[in-house]
Parts: sequence; structure tokens; C-alpha cells
Amino acid sequence: MKMAIRKKCLILELTVFLCVELYAQYEDQNMTCRLMRKFNLTGYVEAENHHFVIGGQFPVHYRTIPTSDSDEEPESPMCEGFNFRGFRWMKTMIHTIKEINERKDILPEHTLGYQIFDNCFSTTKAMESSMVFLTGQDEYKPKWRNSTGKYLIGIIGAGGSTMSLAGARILLLNDVVQVGYASSSSILTEYLNVYRTIPSDKFQTEAIVNLIRHFGWVWIGAIASDDDYGKHGVKSFRKILETNNLCIAFSETIPKVYSNEKMQIAIDAVKSSTAKVIVLYATDFDLSPFVLEVIHHNIAHRTWIATEAWITSALIAKPEYFPYFGGTIGFAIPRSVIPGLKEFLYDVHPSKDPNDVLTIEFWQTAFNCTWPNSSVPYNVDHRVNMTGKEDRLYDMSDHLCTGKEKLKDLKNTYLDTSQLRITNNVRQAVYLMAYGLDRLIRVLIKEYREYLLHPKILAFMSYKLFEYIRKVKFTTHDGRKIELNVHGDIENGYYDILNWQMDNTGDIAIVKVGEYKFTRSKYELVLPKNSTLFWNTESSREIRKEPFEIFCSRLVSLDCSMVIIYFTANIH
Repeated sequence: MKMAIRKKCLILELTVFLCVELYAQYEDQNMTCRLMRKFNLTGYVEAENHHFVIGGQFPVHYRTIPTSDSDEEPESPMCEGFNFRGFRWMKTMIHTIKEINERKDILPEHTLGYQIFDNCFSTTKAMESSMVFLTGQDEYKPKWRNSTGKYLIGIIGAGGSTMSLAGARILLLNDVVQVGYASSSSILTEYLNVYRTIPSDKFQTEAIVNLIRHFGWVWIGAIASDDDYGKHGVKSFRKILETNNLCIAFSETIPKVYSNEKMQIAIDAVKSSTAKVIVLYATDFDLSPFVLEVIHHNIAHRTWIATEAWITSALIAKPEYFPYFGGTIGFAIPRSVIPGLKEFLYDVHPSKDPNDVLTIEFWQTAFNCTWPNSSVPYNVDHRVNMTGKEDRLYDMSDHLCTGKEKLKDLKNTYLDTSQLRITNNVRQAVYLMAYGLDRLIRVLIKEYREYLLHPKILAFMSYKLFEYIRKVKFTTHDGRKIELNVHGDIENGYYDILNWQMDNTGDIAIVKVGEYKFTRSKYELVLPKNSTLFWNTESSREIRKEPFEIFCSRLVSLDCSMVIIYFTANIH
């Protein structure tokens, strides 16, 4: 009975939808437009001979190159700073789609293609990519969800909360689903078209506070990136911290665009405060300049609490940084092993496609050489260093690549499959979308098999896909259960608790020391007694015997006096 009612409702919805679409088409038939110019986007596309296309956004570069200020029309910026980790995420999406196409239990009569762009960890590029997914760059008239000539079922992305938010606003207007693999900001819960395979920061923030309570810390500093992820994360953190009668020593932001003045405010807060435990709510990209400043100012003996955005980052976890950041403790997405991925990652070489600019840049950056007859820039870098001066390192390497360089000799994050955490989230994001599409098709195909790929039916599928993805439940290859709530968020899971230690070879070992298990209504912090923890400070504990208000006031007064002493010393 329920199935019959559901079927009738679906047919009625489709009828209404088609009427609306036909009216919209009539209204728009005389409207044409032409793009003023094209965006500078790089990536991969394989759509021919496939029925549906999944879009993807990944930060294969760290940032965009600043454009010159002028009165002319703004140009689409280029990107710089090759990100091996982001390149691995991108390749993982391709590997997963190929795997799904070979299976007979998911989409047995249809195959998936892909259109993937590098968003350069930039909101500008995220928005450019989102527009191209919808319209392409060659049409005179918008053809929503048709930029490859195939039906776009949704987007995997975008590698960070701020980028996902930028894209979500555009994609929602056109009924396009977005599944995030690394965008954890709680703000995304408000968007009906956003689903995630990474837990909301709501759970991580609670986990951080419970970790602080576990160790008896009460006087805490906070540093956040100046974006949605950082500011909203710290805002939530402060609220929960104070609810638990714990004290916030300071809360500062680090700039997205380098500003020596703003950076020094954050550094001075850390340096002058008596708080030795500091939470860093930022991505590794945004955190990197701050880390260099900490080292420059010789700020040691601190306990840094890391979020999942940087706890496993090779950009920060460097042996030379250990005297300052050794002992870092924080939370990470559970580790996994992905069958066949390592072999797929090794199957990369510039000679396979002379137009594959990302592979050429990967090869040049990895082996410190220049690929012959290539116009792909080598090691382009416009970073601003900690003195506020510009460091521009580009040109071409004097050493030409031979093509005989061996990937097995490399030691970088692209080929490191020992810490597949966000990488596994990418895989599950693709599967989540594929399962949702599969179940929707199984319903529609019973009535509309011969019309299934008609543009109007496809447009209706986009509208209905929201509902079917939200209802997806599946078990991953490593036995985890994926299930979303009404907001498209994961409510049950766990974080690994990691600690930075030094191994016998002098490298940083990111050691699992516990777990934080959570559901919607309860949590469990598991730190076994036999876990070996390394601390980078003599004592991170402040015993409190006074009422909360008096104790915090006393600590604030102490901090203020320390600030006066610090600045007086600097003046003299």
C-alpha cells in the first residue's frame, strides 16, 4: 500500500515539475548571453560514452597568484604551490568512479563520467568551477547541468568549508547536490543541497573541550583562521568552554591574505599569555605562515591542540618544527586502507598526455626538474614571508626531466597511503552519490525506462536526488556504516586522537593514542592508560580551587600584567 502511494506521489511530482519546466523554457526562449571571457581552470574530464557526470573540486594548489590592481576588468587568477595531498584526493575520485563503473550491483545499466577542477583552495576558483559545471564556457545560452554534454548529477567538494559555502549558494539555485569530504563547518547544515561524509564541527568542538577537561586544563588560548571554518569553530568552542566553567585566555585570528600587522597581533597574544595550551582552528594552508612566525619568535613549550584540518598535515608535521610543535595533540578522521589505490596512484606519467598540465607540474615539483618542451611553470611561488617581503621563486629548473625518474624513490604525501583519512572521505562521498542515484533510477525505471535520459526527466532526477541521497545507508569496504540525518550530516562515528612524537629516525611520528566515539546524544573519550604521550611543556595543568568567575578573573589579571611586562621589555 505504501509503495503504491509513494509511486503515485512520484508521478504527481514529476507531472508538476514538467509543467513548471515547460513554462520556464517558454519564458527563456528569447534570452541569450555570451561569456565576457573564460576562466583559468585546470583539471580532468571524461564524459564521453557515459550516461551521467559527477563534478569534483579539489585544492591541487595552495593559493591563487595575486593579480595586478588596475582599472581593467578583473582576470581569472592563476594558481601556485602544488599540493600533493590535494592531487591524491583528485586521483582518488577518479579511481572510485572507475571502480563503481566495474561493479554490477550499483548502476548496472549506466556508467559515470567525471569533470574535476582544481579550486586552488580559493573561493574565487570554487565559484568559477561551480559556474562552469552548470554552464560550461562556450555556450551562448545557459544549459544548466549540461556543461559536458552529459547530465551532471552533483559535485564532490570542495576541500574546505569556505569553498563549499561559496559553491553551495550557486549550486542550490540550480538543484545541484554537493557532497563534502573535508568541509566540516556547522554552517553547512543550513544548506539543503549539502551532504557530508565528514562529521560536523559540532562534534569536534565538543571533543576538544572534553579532551581539555580530561587533562584538567582550565586556561586556554585560541587561534582561528579568518574564514567560516575558523571563526565559527572558535565561536562554538568558546561557548562550550565557558559552559563547562573553563577559561579563555585569548582568541585571535590569523589572516587569509598575509598582513604582518594582523599576524603580529596573534603572535603577541601567544607570546605574552600565561596560557600554555592553545587550540588552533585552521587548515594547514592558512596555518603555515603562523607556524613560521612561531619559529621566528622562538615560541616553545606550548601544547597545541589540533583540529582534523591539520593534525596529519605533512606541511606542518616537519622534523625542523618539532621543537616548537612536538607534542601536538588533536583529532583526525579514522584511517583506512583503500584497495587498489596505491597502484592507481603510481600509474602516472607526463608522457601519457602532453596536455595534462597537472601531471606535468606534479612531476616537475616532485623531481625538481623541468619537463622538456613544456610551458607549465616550475615551482611558481609568490608567498609573502614573515618579514612582509615578497618571495618570488619561479623560473625553470636547470635540470631537465628525463622521464626515467622513479616514483618509488619519492617521499611525499601523494604516494603516502599510510594515513588515508580525508582520502577515504572522498571515496565515500562518491559512493554516497552513486548509491543515491542508483536507488532513484530503480524507482523511475519501472515507469519511464525509455524516457529516462530525456532532459526533462533528468532535470526532475536532480530535484529528487536530494531526498534519495539523504536516505542512503551503506556499509563501506572497511565495515563502517554511513548514514545521514535529516540535515545531511553524519551523527555516529569516531575520531582518532593523535599525538606528535619523534621516532628513532628523527622524523615526526603521528601516533594514535586514543579515540573519541560519538553519537547524537552521548560520547566516550578513550585514552588507554598504557598510551605514551609526549608533551612539549613542563606543565600544562593549572589546578583550580576557586569559584569559576574568581579564578578566571585572577588569570586574566595575571595575563594583563604579563602583557605590560612584555611590552615594557620590548620598548627598553
